[in-house]
Amino acid sequence: MSTPAVLGLDVGGSSVKSLLALADSSLSSPPEILSRARTITPLADPVDGLVEIAQSVPQQHPVSRVVVSIPGIVDETRGVVVRSANIPALDGCPLAERLGARLGVPVSVINDGHAAAVAEAAWGAGAGSDDSFVLALGTGIAGAHVVDGEVVPGAHGSAGELGHITIDPAGAVCSCGRHGCLETIIGAPALSAAWNTAGGSGGPETLLPAYADGDPRAVPVVQRAASALAEALLTLCALVDPGRIVIGGGIAREPHDLVLLAAQYARQRATFHHVPPIVPATLGEWAGANGAVRIGMQHERLATAAR
Repeated sequence: MSTPAVLGLDVGGSSVKSLLALADSSLSSPPEILSRARTITPLADPVDGLVEIAQSVPQQHPVSRVVVSIPGIVDETRGVVVRSANIPALDGCPLAERLGARLGVPVSVINDGHAAAVAEAAWGAGAGSDDSFVLALGTGIAGAHVVDGEVVPGAHGSAGELGHITIDPAGAVCSCGRHGCLETIIGAPALSAAWNTAGGSGGPETLLPAYADGDPRAVPVVQRAASALAEALLTLCALVDPGRIVIGGGIAREPHDLVLLAAQYARQRATFHHVPPIVPATLGEWAGANGAVRIGMQHERLATAAR
């Protein structure tokens, strides 16, 4: 009989990334990937589309569990997508129940940021530390505290929203309705606006190389963003005291100058704070799929132990 496998589906606004790995693979290092694929996200009918994607996976090993990573607010206990701005057809959907009924195996649904954080903490830049805070810098700013391989979600599942720490009370209005949140300074739209106002063009993908080349228009933009991030990191250190901070997302892409400068500023400004190693993420766009696979492997172990 073939060894069972777990399937991780990382659902994004434009594509679904899927990974298949043996359920009994070691958790201490990335497993051997049996199958890897990328498919266009089925926005119109996501449940049918995800069933089709799951059933299209090569069947040399029977899939015993599926974990789906979703962008948005997820009730992970019940497997319900509360709201997903990128995939509105899933709003309010009991996705775990519906997929499980169709596929005939247990299905878990998790937030995509949590999935990426679990992978980075265990198999990426956080490897070797049992206490990591993984932060993603993109259009929005969010993070997750991972301790012993598990996300610490907070009492209401909303811990880690570092993007909504106030940096400048007199600053711009944030999408959350408050003023001067970190997101209004270093979120991709805000960073792009600052870069264009300074005379540049494009977004972080042009700003960061320009800074690396010493472009005088880019230097103050990146310095302001790094300064704001440093303040948020010091707040994180004061409240959470993580053993390592891992920073990923589009704004943290190579060259990593913004992350490295923020870390430098944080260390210079620290007083009582214990500033841990602050490092760039390493798993890139496949972090969410890797995290879904790892969580599936963890759930399989729990299920086996309960039998």
